[in-house]
Amino acid sequence: MRIKLSDVVFHVETFGELGSPVLLVMGLGMPGRAWKNQVPDLARHHRVAWFDHRGSGQTEARPGLWSMDVFAGDCVALMDHLGWVDAHVVGVSMGGMIAQHVALKYRERVRSLSLIATHAGGFRGRMPTGAGLWRFVSANGASVDKRLNHLMSLLFPDDAFDESERARVKEGLLQDLVDRQPVRYRLSQLVAVLRHDMRARLSELGGVPTLVAKPGRDILVRPDECTRLANNIPGAKLVEFPNAGHGIIRQEAPALNQELLRHFAAADFRQQAAKQPTNKS
Repeated sequence: MRIKLSDVVFHVETFGELGSPVLLVMGLGMPGRAWKNQVPDLARHHRVAWFDHRGSGQTEARPGLWSMDVFAGDCVALMDHLGWVDAHVVGVSMGGMIAQHVALKYRERVRSLSLIATHAGGFRGRMPTGAGLWRFVSANGASVDKRLNHLMSLLFPDDAFDESERARVKEGLLQDLVDRQPVRYRLSQLVAVLRHDMRARLSELGGVPTLVAKPGRDILVRPDECTRLANNIPGAKLVEFPNAGHGIIRQEAPALNQELLRHFAAADFRQQAAKQPTNKS
């Protein structure tokens, strides 16, 4: 589906017909279809949408210096177009940073918040491990074949899959790279990531049902940054995946999906309970 909002034409896909809405927000440079391992499970119980960011996939946008507030505004504008009053907002990596800004700036639009393999900002939050930095640069600057190998090693531990499964994962990543836009667009997204800093405002997210998913073997976002993120959002739940890398949404899809569904159900129950009249004695 193509949705024109102001000067941007977004590529958006929707799934499911019943249940509370779920907005899936992807990370830097990757298309929304990289959520393909979440959609079937989530869409059995919810209306689900993913989209390509400006600068990613098939979305058409002019190059520019974008901020997290711009990306957050895109999320809410798409929700408006879809007729969603609120949604469970799920973000991975850069998408998790965007989701934090959505929850802060448009709190009433966020039914629940799920933050996956992401951080609150600051120098240490932005700085991956040495291996992660090298592989990130290589994955964004090499030829397609070399880029794919670097991306695999950036996202997944070497022992994450057996040989046949690794081949399937690699093929899926190759499909995700087909519509990759020129590097200047990824640089614009990277500028937004480098300017992201929510550390002083995380306490304001108290009361928003929040799940933080921590991949224990992530070399791009240091795992302790997920712990720090959860510890500084009042009431947030931290769920650890000890063997997962940054590509947790693929590597741990079944377990992660179940955590998300439980989180959505709890938030929906809480919202429904809050609407019930209280008995006065």
